[in-house]
Amino acid sequence: MRITRTNFTSIPMGTPKLPTSANSAVKLPKVLFLDGSAANRSAFEDAFQGEFELSVAGGLDEAWELLADGTMDVVICDQMLPGIAGSEALRQVKQRHPRARRMLITAHADLQSLVDALNRAGVCHYIQKPWETEKVRIAVLEAHATLLAEEAKDAYTMQLQESNRQLEFALRQRLLS
Repeated sequence: MRITRTNFTSIPMGTPKLPTSANSAVKLPKVLFLDGSAANRSAFEDAFQGEFELSVAGGLDEAWELLADGTMDVVICDQMLPGIAGSEALRQVKQRHPRARRMLITAHADLQSLVDALNRAGVCHYIQKPWETEKVRIAVLEAHATLLAEEAKDAYTMQLQESNRQLEFALRQRLLS
């Protein structure tokens, strides 16, 4: 396995660039927007189509289908979902898909909802409705960059562990001969 250095730079206006590596194309963040309102889902799609690999869901059952392959990078969930609080939905997402970064979006936040979202669901960002396109873009790109950095670190750690195992084996062989 070959590990490449990831370059995290920013472009003017403070908008993070997508992480790139010398040997790979830019990977768009896979984002799931979970909101019970069709109008909100449509507005989100209109704002970010082409910037993210975007999926939308109106409820948690629909979201599970979209999350099934385990490759979603960011889940943005409204607090007011049909039948379940967004903070609870994100807690369940964390349990089933811990890789995905989670964000809560709402116009109706109470303190306990925010505490639950932070403590139980591990949200990395809170977005107030009505949301600003640039702030959401930055939050998603930062979450995606963090995810890629963690994955690169994990891959490097695995490579180091394998190298260490091979060195220990070679040392034992040399001591025995």
